[in-house]
Amino acid sequence: MSQRNPMNERYNSENKHGVTRKSAASAKPKSKAAATVTVGTAKKTPAERKAAQKAARKKEQERQRELDRKYYKPDTARYKKLRITWMLSLGGAIVCVCASWALRGVQPDWLAIVALFLAYALIIFAFYVDFSKIRKERKAYQARMVALEEEDARAARKAGNKAAAAKKEAEEEKAKPVVQSRRGLGARRKKAQQAEAAKLAEEARKKSQADEANAEADASKPEATGKAGEKAKTKPAKVDDNG
Repeated sequence: MSQRNPMNERYNSENKHGVTRKSAASAKPKSKAAATVTVGTAKKTPAERKAAQKAARKKEQERQRELDRKYYKPDTARYKKLRITWMLSLGGAIVCVCASWALRGVQPDWLAIVALFLAYALIIFAFYVDFSKIRKERKAYQARMVALEEEDARAARKAGNKAAAAKKEAEEEKAKPVVQSRRGLGARRKKAQQAEAAKLAEEARKKSQADEANAEADASKPEATGKAGEKAKTKPAKVDDNG
């Protein structure tokens, strides 16, 4: 808010009246420090650009030489047909050149010139087939084989990742503590209780049999003693001959 008259009483008094309204600029959101700073890449000099282009061309040539070494002869029927056409064109050009030289002394000169021009045409056609048709067919074949190589590599990586994941899962499963289910624990506890009860019953049976055997043995002892006494009473006394 602008101050119109600095000599006004309300501006000279110590007690300020009213509140100064804040400007609209203070309501704007504050940007972070260095938020508007952009980092630009340094411009390359012509020599650096030329060197980079040369390195890129060299890399591309090496890659093409590697492809030509591996996949130079496509196994397609079209390539074989174009190759036969190229060879026939070169052969026809050689025949026409030989004919033009042979016909100079025998036939009119225009016939030799026609044969020579025909040889040139066949040579140009052979170059066209080689540098246009055959090269396109070779590049298509190389691109197809590169795609197959990449697909095989992806399949191999996928299989390797799957095997690694399976191995890791097996190791984690092996390292995981065995958690037995309550149902299995209850069945085993019940089986153990049954075995313990059977063992106790067997011990009780054996003990009862032993007690019965001891009772029978104790009962048979008095009978044996009585029989021995009766035998002693009925036995006659020995007569002393000397007496």
